[in-house]
Amino acid sequence: LTTISATGLTCRLGGVTVLDDVALAAGAGDVLAIVGPSGCGKSTLLELLCRLRTPDAGTVAGQRAVLMPQHDALLDWLDAAGNAALPLRIAGIGSGEARARAVAMLGELGLGAAASKRPWQLSGGMRQRVAFARTLLSGAPVLCLDEPFGALDAITRETMNTELQRIWMETRKTIVLVTHSIAEAVFLDS
Repeated sequence: LTTISATGLTCRLGGVTVLDDVALAAGAGDVLAIVGPSGCGKSTLLELLCRLRTPDAGTVAGQRAVLMPQHDALLDWLDAAGNAALPLRIAGIGSGEARARAVAMLGELGLGAAASKRPWQLSGGMRQRVAFARTLLSGAPVLCLDEPFGALDAITRETMNTELQRIWMETRKTIVLVTHSIAEAVFLDS
């Protein structure tokens, strides 16, 4: 059963064809890794899959996908738990329950002690993990992860790859992962 698919995707940006006649399909619980050099259209493809950008040609079909972009996009006026809880609040979940779920997820990602810190008080890697928590808490069946751990140091990156694999094994969400690391792509799918 296909969770998300794309057929004939073409996208032009500023007169340049970034993607031309791209097709892909991922089923429930699949991990699809997209590996390629910078500037080849990987991030644009994820934006199309999440319906954040309209293709010039082609179609995207399937379940709702959420994007974790390369940059964390945390809101400065919310603490870490507030940022992580944002999709829950948007979905109408009460602030107390949303915060409790966010704090629990931050704890799973090694950020329990940072739940009440503002983004400017967090390191780049910590900010990225808050963004990851926010993505996981969205409840979307398809996670589009754009270099999710690129800003992390090597040790934390390895830990987060293990954590992502654990979460994937528990939830069997469909994951579309953009990475420059072949080892990272193979590890998640192993």
